[in-house]
Amino acid sequence: MSEEELETRSRKSKVGGRMSKFKLSSFSLLLTLCFSLSLDINTSFSQFISPSKAVTKLDLSTSLLKSEEGINSLDQAPVRRKSPGLAAFMSLAVPGLGELYAGRYDVGKYSTIAEVSLWVFYTAVEVYSDQVRSDAINYARIYAGAQVEGKSDQFFVDLGNFLNTNDYNIQKIHNGENNLIYSASLYQWQWQSDADRAKFKSLRIKADEFLNYGRYAAAVIIFNHIVSAFDAARLAVGVNASAATSLDNSPRTEGIYLKLAASF
Repeated sequence: MSEEELETRSRKSKVGGRMSKFKLSSFSLLLTLCFSLSLDINTSFSQFISPSKAVTKLDLSTSLLKSEEGINSLDQAPVRRKSPGLAAFMSLAVPGLGELYAGRYDVGKYSTIAEVSLWVFYTAVEVYSDQVRSDAINYARIYAGAQVEGKSDQFFVDLGNFLNTNDYNIQKIHNGENNLIYSASLYQWQWQSDADRAKFKSLRIKADEFLNYGRYAAAVIIFNHIVSAFDAARLAVGVNASAATSLDNSPRTEGIYLKLAASF
């Protein structure tokens, strides 16, 4: 082969090598681009379908239309309506019981305390009055010789005011009250001394005074029942008014709504 042919063949092989290197470099670059594009697509797709890495979140919910105050009020126990008539009847029977029914025993407890105290006082004065009266009657039997069984209160008053039956009858005749004279032997008496008569009279008056204290206590007990009944009815009406106010202030709009929330 001539030198010219050898030079021409050498040039062609150099050009072919350069073309092969260019093609190989282009192919590698293309593969790199395709791999990068595939990786980006896979990453974006995984983020799209992953719940923890979602780009957009759609929150669709249904709920009652209530304000925050309305929800809080529903969480609280509802206030029950009270019957004022029943509350009054309960306190009329037992003071303080109607207030307890109305949920206000902080007020009714004073009626209960007063009731217990009054009954203790009434019982004490009744027992003491009976004891003093019994002592007075026994004293008259011993020191006046009087027959005290089955006698009226007026007889014991006369027994304490006169030394004997004769003095009593003379006084009644003088006053023209002959119908009040004690003529039967069952109504005869004679005190051993005027001091004994005075002592009996003092015991009788003392017994009557404590008997009156018991009557006053009984009247106050009845008054306490009535006051407690009115108070219980008033408190029950107040509870009902509070319940009505709570209902008026609570939201009453009903229905459902859709809530759409998006986060990026």
